[in-house]
Amino acid sequence: MYLVKMKKYLLVFLGFILISPLQYSAQTFPLPSPTFGPAFLQSEVAAIEVFLEPEDWEYILHPDNEQSNVEHPATFIYTSVAGSDTMYDVGFRLRGNTSRAAGKKSFKVSMNTFVAGQKWNGLEKLNLNGEHNDPSIMRARMVWEFMRSQDMVAPRSSHVELYVNGDYRGLYLNLEHVDENFLAERFVNPFGKLWKCTYPADLSFNGVEGVDYTFNHPWDNTRVYDLKLGGTGLNGDATDEDYNAIAVLATILHEVSTENLPCEIEQVFDVSSFLKLAALEILVGHWDNYFGNMNNYYLYERPEDGKLMMFSYDLDNTLGVQWWGDYSNQNPFDFSPTDFRPLYDRLMDVEEYRDMLGAFINAALEDGFNGPGWAVRGNELIALCTSAALNDTYRTLDYGFDNNDFLLSISTAWGGHIDNGIAPYVLERANSITSQINPVAQLRSIQAYAKTPVHNDTLTIYTETYGSPSYLIATIFPDNAPSFTSPLSEIEPGLWRVDIALTGVASTEWIVHATFENDSSLPTNINSPCTPGRAWISWLPSPNFVLNEVMPLNNSFNQDPSGGFPDWVEIYNSSTSPASVANMYLTDNVDIPTKYKFPEFTVEPNDHRLIYLDNDLEQGPLHAPFHIDSSGDDLTLIVWDDFGWRVIDRVVWSDVLPVNTSYGRVEDGYSEWMTFVPLTSTPPTPLAANSGMITAPCPEDLNGDGSITVQDVLIVLANFGCAEPEPCIGDIDSSNYVGVSDVLEMLSAFGSNC
Repeated sequence: MYLVKMKKYLLVFLGFILISPLQYSAQTFPLPSPTFGPAFLQSEVAAIEVFLEPEDWEYILHPDNEQSNVEHPATFIYTSVAGSDTMYDVGFRLRGNTSRAAGKKSFKVSMNTFVAGQKWNGLEKLNLNGEHNDPSIMRARMVWEFMRSQDMVAPRSSHVELYVNGDYRGLYLNLEHVDENFLAERFVNPFGKLWKCTYPADLSFNGVEGVDYTFNHPWDNTRVYDLKLGGTGLNGDATDEDYNAIAVLATILHEVSTENLPCEIEQVFDVSSFLKLAALEILVGHWDNYFGNMNNYYLYERPEDGKLMMFSYDLDNTLGVQWWGDYSNQNPFDFSPTDFRPLYDRLMDVEEYRDMLGAFINAALEDGFNGPGWAVRGNELIALCTSAALNDTYRTLDYGFDNNDFLLSISTAWGGHIDNGIAPYVLERANSITSQINPVAQLRSIQAYAKTPVHNDTLTIYTETYGSPSYLIATIFPDNAPSFTSPLSEIEPGLWRVDIALTGVASTEWIVHATFENDSSLPTNINSPCTPGRAWISWLPSPNFVLNEVMPLNNSFNQDPSGGFPDWVEIYNSSTSPASVANMYLTDNVDIPTKYKFPEFTVEPNDHRLIYLDNDLEQGPLHAPFHIDSSGDDLTLIVWDDFGWRVIDRVVWSDVLPVNTSYGRVEDGYSEWMTFVPLTSTPPTPLAANSGMITAPCPEDLNGDGSITVQDVLIVLANFGCAEPEPCIGDIDSSNYVGVSDVLEMLSAFGSNC
């Protein structure tokens, strides 16, 4: 039975690979946290005023509508020392879970609900959290600040005064919303799938297929694992297949032995970042999370390497807010002793992961998790917010917090569900956990990945490290050639790289070996990945389709079916049989191969199809979600081939293409490219055969205007040094290289008419 289950799991995993192909970019670590900016002022308490129709406000506050997410049109005014901003027609509604019934409620402001694309300081949404169960109203902000200092994925936050229709609603935490803008600020490649996971999201095994994880909460029609971004259905909606990554992770946790778990799980999940997250959440006593209440976390499927990673949200139940249990003394290796959390508990069965968790905890202790430092920061925030808090009558409604409860909250326990003041909690937690993690293991972890698809015969391998390896070496196993090694260089702290030229190689396997020195024993060696990775180096041989012609600045030449004039690219079936575009992708950034997936259709031999490049998906399936630049850009046609991304075709242009001018193959499918200019003998030909001349009597006429002018000379000079396999404008002598001889030929023909 076990083998049958594993076979089914492998089929699901392969399905996940084919449906959500792995991508690679330059970095899987999160980017440095963005600056706070004017929306999240750190040294003052700005004021937010919201004005809406009285009947809408009455609807929001009515007890019968506590669970309503209906957004009501409102005016938003933000006032600080720097001045005032006003946004009209924003959406305003309740947010939260238990706080919806609280006396001090939480709210969401949506800038783009009624005005498509509207943003304020780069934000589409704001969360205004009442923090109604925290007498300090500081805990979440202080924990987010700590996570930010530890280079974790964390939202920006500040404190604000909130007024609704002139009524002062109190001191609020202004918290950045997690959406595509949030991801874009924190990831090199922000186009992965994002799930918001809420109770009871414990990652228990529920089946081997994605559909098995699409179930709803018992109390409403929202999903426990709720796909927020990256759906592959129409208009970005979620499909059952979008849940395959979660199915694969849950299946591994359910099926794989402890001995084999590290190798299996590290192929699909970022264990290192999870253990660092666990270390910080265990330190701050966050129990309303995955480890405790199987709640309040995000899963993000990184396009760089296809791995899931976890990050937090909703951190108000921390730093001594202890409804159940004493989290100031909780065992970090058995955080929920009466419950089973498959991801956490299975990892804690692995000695190296227990050691890594202890090492991350120790690193955080040495880097700011101490009582005095938190007392200083907490009292700074109390001083900043005192006036706004003492005038906040709504904060007293739910638990009877008085003014002293706020003023003394950093150092004093309130009682009830607040067992500790913030600073005493940190001191007690730091002292208790120090003995629990003794002895402390060294921090050692690496993640290696190759940047694909390869389009220039050079394989780039990146490796990210925790700890301090003495050196890293990549071993390369090219097809039909001897293996060899190449050292990696550290290009920034924790990030290593090597570029390996593999001319004439179809594909290769590779692996990275890291060496960590020990004081009193032999060095420790770690490999990543645990089994060699594999990458295509060569392009797809004899493809059915090629990129045939592109117009990056169309304003009146070719009208799409909707009546607009979008930019476009033409593909051409150069084979002798009908061919399907299924599983082909088009991108203007090879670091993000899946920008546009072709809908399934078949093209007859020697026929053409257009893809419109207007970032307007509502116009239909032949509209790609990006624009291109007439002053220089590239397009790449890609396919997932057996084990990795592989280039089908690629076009690059570096000179400025005038309006309504295209750049295309001289004739359909030929290797030579030229510009096609309206009102000349060689105009653009969308959905028709290219009309250039194979044996052009004037090869120096690069822009197709019928004469050799300064424009043609500049085109040659702009492409000087260009070499195959890139398509090279200006290769007049057909040497597959733009060099001195091409410049001389151009100059000798200067002034001629064709």
